[in-house]
Amino acid sequence: MPQSDSSAQPVDIVVTIAMNGVTGRMGRNQHLERSIVAIRDAGGLARADGSRIQVRPILVGRNEVKLGELAATYGVADISTDLAATLADPAVDVYFDAQTTNRRAAAVAMAIEAGKHVYCEKPLSHDAADARDLAAAALNAGIKAGIVQDKLFLPGLIKLRHLLDAGFFGRLLSVRIELATGYSKGPISRVSARAGTIGPRTVVALCSTCSRIGST
Repeated sequence: MPQSDSSAQPVDIVVTIAMNGVTGRMGRNQHLERSIVAIRDAGGLARADGSRIQVRPILVGRNEVKLGELAATYGVADISTDLAATLADPAVDVYFDAQTTNRRAAAVAMAIEAGKHVYCEKPLSHDAADARDLAAAALNAGIKAGIVQDKLFLPGLIKLRHLLDAGFFGRLLSVRIELATGYSKGPISRVSARAGTIGPRTVVALCSTCSRIGST
């Protein structure tokens, strides 16, 4: 019987990600620079067998000039203004979408149809029915699909969930949420959420990146 070569080196995995909409602030800062480029520059992600997962981004968008500038800034080799052709490329493993919401559902549907795994910014769609249809399509296609969901874990929303479950508000008749972003004089960026009258009570919650919340 042939003997296995115990000296064989683990083989790295390369994941190719088509990143659409990263010319915008959120896509560029959060997802390209601080995530994919950071992983790439760190030498990939280590696996238990000693190999690494390497990432290869392809920048996709409508403006070739902006894409070229972004690629030059971050040392990305590949750009494309043709989403359909990019999704048809068998080398592409994952489709990421940070476009404006009105463009996202159609693009995600194309990616699912092409058999690509999907990860996108929130919300998936302006229409709940469309979002449900896309989720079902991803499930039927046997692909992995996910949406940025960080806001679900903000201290303010977690506390509101506890209050709802405890029956603190009584019978809910309507809900209104207003969001505003800004910067304090210090280094902490704050996000405030205000919920209007809910039954007999009014709830005002202040959430910040230092995980503090005003009492309700």
